[in-house]
Amino acid sequence: MAISNAVAGNLTTLYLLVIAAMRAYGLAVGRSFSGVCVLVLSTAVVAAILIASLVWDVSRKATHALMASRDHGHEMCRGGICWHGVAVKSPASQTL
Repeated sequence: MAISNAVAGNLTTLYLLVIAAMRAYGLAVGRSFSGVCVLVLSTAVVAAILIASLVWDVSRKATHALMASRDHGHEMCRGGICWHGVAVKSPASQTL
């Protein structure tokens, strides 16, 4: 789960980026946000990013597991040479 680990490892940086983006938006629009608003919005954005990265990692791992279970019998190794994706009884894999 590389993506969620990277996100979890950089939570402080994400908070600071979100706060800086809110500050820049406030300066561009001419509006000032209160401290509570900044805290709530930055927490919500960082939590959404963390949840999205966890969902991405879990779905990617589940997809990989499902695909690996489908391709389980389609690998043949002879003499140190592995034929990935070649059927076991294929004439192409028996030409060694």
